[in-house]
This record gives sequence, C-alpha cells and structure tokens, in this order.
Amino acid sequence: MPKSTQDKPTLSISAQMTTLGELVEKLEDPEIELEAALVLYEQGIALSASIQKTLETAEQRVAQVAANGSLLEEEDSPGED
Repeated sequence: MPKSTQDKPTLSISAQMTTLGELVEKLEDPEIELEAALVLYEQGIALSASIQKTLETAEQRVAQVAANGSLLEEEDSPGED
C-alpha cells in the first residue's frame, strides 16, 4: 500500500515542511535502494507542490486584503482624504 501525501488530511505548512525535510534526509542516504528513492522522490514532489499551492493561496489572500483596504488603512494617517 503506497503512501501518498494526497491520502493524508491537510497538514499545516510547518508540518509539511518538516515532512519534506525528513524525506530529503532519507534521500541523502547513500545506502537507499533505487525503488525506495523513487517513492520518496515522488512523495517529495507532491508535498512540494502542496506547499507551493498553500503559499500561493496565502499570497492571494494578502493581496485581496490589501486591495480591500484593510491593510492599507493601517499604513495611511487617519483623517487623510
């Protein structure tokens, strides 16, 4: 039964980064079998894509908040029109 990051419930970005780091450490082992390395590599690529998507979503949310003025109001001096 192959493990896939898509089968797991959504992890926090911190947990995802930790898992990715662990995968990288395992891949750096010179004794690793080719098949095991391929499985870990596939998991790492999927996890990396998930992290990237999470970061892009966060960036879009920040841009939306800034466009709606919520963040911009804090930067402007009160009473300026």
